[in-house]
Amino acid sequence: MRSRNTTLIAVAITLLATGLPVLAALYLAHRESVSVASAQTQAIAGELLVRTERLVAQTAAAYHRMQTLTVPPCSDAGRRQMVAIALDYNYLKAVGYVVDGHVACSSFASRANAVSLAPFAYTSRFGVRVAPNADLGTSKRFLVFEKDDYVAAILPEALVDIPFDQEHMSSGVFGRDEWLRLAGNGTPDPRWRKRLGRANQATFVEGGKLVTIRASAQSDLASYSAISIAYLPSRFVAFAVVLVPIGLLLGLAAMLAILYLVRQRTSLPALLRSAIRKREFVLHYQPIVELGSGRTVGAEALLRWLRDDGTAIMRPDAFVRAAEDCGLIRDLTDYVLERVAAEAPAFLQRYPDGYISVNLSPADLHGTRIVGQLRGLLETPAIAAGNILAEITEHSLLDPKHASENIRSIRALGIRVAIDDFGTGFSSLSHLATLKTDCLKIDKVFVDSIGTDSATSEVALHIVRIAHSLGLTVIAEGVEHRLQADFLHRHGVSYAQGWLFGQAQPMDTLLCQPPAD
Repeated sequence: MRSRNTTLIAVAITLLATGLPVLAALYLAHRESVSVASAQTQAIAGELLVRTERLVAQTAAAYHRMQTLTVPPCSDAGRRQMVAIALDYNYLKAVGYVVDGHVACSSFASRANAVSLAPFAYTSRFGVRVAPNADLGTSKRFLVFEKDDYVAAILPEALVDIPFDQEHMSSGVFGRDEWLRLAGNGTPDPRWRKRLGRANQATFVEGGKLVTIRASAQSDLASYSAISIAYLPSRFVAFAVVLVPIGLLLGLAAMLAILYLVRQRTSLPALLRSAIRKREFVLHYQPIVELGSGRTVGAEALLRWLRDDGTAIMRPDAFVRAAEDCGLIRDLTDYVLERVAAEAPAFLQRYPDGYISVNLSPADLHGTRIVGQLRGLLETPAIAAGNILAEITEHSLLDPKHASENIRSIRALGIRVAIDDFGTGFSSLSHLATLKTDCLKIDKVFVDSIGTDSATSEVALHIVRIAHSLGLTVIAEGVEHRLQADFLHRHGVSYAQGWLFGQAQPMDTLLCQPPAD
């Protein structure tokens, strides 16, 4: 009997050892298929919202410029100015002047003249009339917005040209007031209105679809992305094919492996992805002052990852290095530029001639998208090229060909470029001499050694001499004592930042302090 019981227990343990991993694998396959689908819809809807809000900003700017024309809109000079306005904004294809529901004249010249826009589909609560399928006398159909007798036209596909599985997914942009699709594929389900409510974003399952909606705070426009629930089983099978054999073949070892995979989902790269998605990062700004006068001339935007109580989750150098290692650093750069666009205008209102310094990673300098991102930042009202300083590290110069091309393009926008942490990397002086930059920042490690017996105590002076010989402005970092500030000022350093002048702090806190001037 005891032998039989032992056998039954052994069989039960064996079944558990093999069965539990299989069940866990099936559960994980289901959860992963839903998680991947959710992330996909959120990413697509998020990208469409970014494009939509850029369109709204460009349209508002074009309206303002047309309303302030100094010549009659339909005069030759007025037409030329409308052509110039349309060319200045990448989403706009045409602008025009409307009389009695007809396009009297436009940047299309005669091709769109006298074309009727009536009837408009609806008028938003912001007073903008919308024609989603307008004929402007060309072979294409346009999405047209009209306000105060001026129209702006775009190609709807320009908003939604994102590659995705169109057989199983739909995405687009719609007017939230009338719940009418303006661009994209599929149709926004009226039942989604109740699920969204008054919120600006939501992810939910409705009508056999997994849906993400992101609504603009500046207009009645919203983006959506939906994936058919019927498509998820095929993704579930794809995951199950990988996970279930592990449970069948490895038994208890497979269960441990699955537990490891679960832990991997909470690893640092996953936490970083979640933090970026949930917008858990904030920007703190450290003031930059002129040493001669103590006047605040700028502030460096520094990324922080904080808990709700304000304590740091991780040091910036640690999570930035981790983001570089796992390929998320460009997402952090996107996030920083987005926050600077939102927060810098308040700083520049107080310091009109000031600037915000933003850090670019080596990956940014070796890619092709950073120039376009910075150009988009300059489209923000109240932010001019002179209000931005791009900081790059010496590590960015390890591939000088790509770095120099991007640096030239950035400076061509009118944005100044500074080499950060000079002396701590591995680039040669030849790179510094050949690359055209504007500023050189002395790293804190050299500033700390000023007035000491350290072997690096004279390095700061050498860096200053090098910078002056190349015509570069010098900014010292990590200045904590008046002795250091006085020493640097005597030896020709123009600007500095550090705890002596102020710690990195939220923009609201920084602006609450009396100006240092």
